[in-house]
Amino acid sequence: MLKATDLRLGYDGVPVIFDVSLEIHEGEVVSIVGSNGAGKSTILRGLSGLIRPMGGKIEFMGQDITKVPAHKLVEMGIAHVPEGRQLFGKLSVRENLMMGAYTLKNEADKKDALESVYHLFPRLKEREGQAAETFSGGEQQMLAIARGLMSKPKLLMIDEMSLGLAPVLVEKVMASLKEIRATGITVLIVEQKVKEALELADRGYVLATGRILTSGTSAELLESDIVKKAYLGM
Repeated sequence: MLKATDLRLGYDGVPVIFDVSLEIHEGEVVSIVGSNGAGKSTILRGLSGLIRPMGGKIEFMGQDITKVPAHKLVEMGIAHVPEGRQLFGKLSVRENLMMGAYTLKNEADKKDALESVYHLFPRLKEREGQAAETFSGGEQQMLAIARGLMSKPKLLMIDEMSLGLAPVLVEKVMASLKEIRATGITVLIVEQKVKEALELADRGYVLATGRILTSGTSAELLESDIVKKAYLGM
């Protein structure tokens, strides 16, 4: 579904991602894991068109999207849930969700998308008139994911969804990804919580200082000496 080859990304002409290659197949959950500052969020920004690659190539559904702007990628089926949630705090739950549906032209599609996210996160339906800024961290994360789903994406990319959440909420939010995957949406997650992310995913990439350190199935990575020593404290 998505393939990046020799991707180089950075800011103000200074690269922070060096020749990263990765691929995501339809129906998978894939994790990019690594410590804070490894460059995980930068990769997502590059894949979703928020920053222009300095080198390399990105393909989506067989089409070269390396220079396609972010809003066009949303129309093509890529949704990006950013780090820190980035909600419209003064707007209600429903208003935030409808902002996520701006690419849908058909009112029936918008209604269907809304019903789907309310089914996935009933809490949002209960509080659809409430301002997003009054929500707890876990509720805001659910809303951010739901907003990403409102565009009916083929690929949903989520950046650091456990950030600032209590362990019990991390488990709850991550469990929602299994339901999202069951609907046929492919998922790419970027996460500092290495063990939790790999247990959830089919495959993973371990990133360190802007480069892929190792990759493989989640089972392989969880048994990897590199991952155990560097990230699992074993």
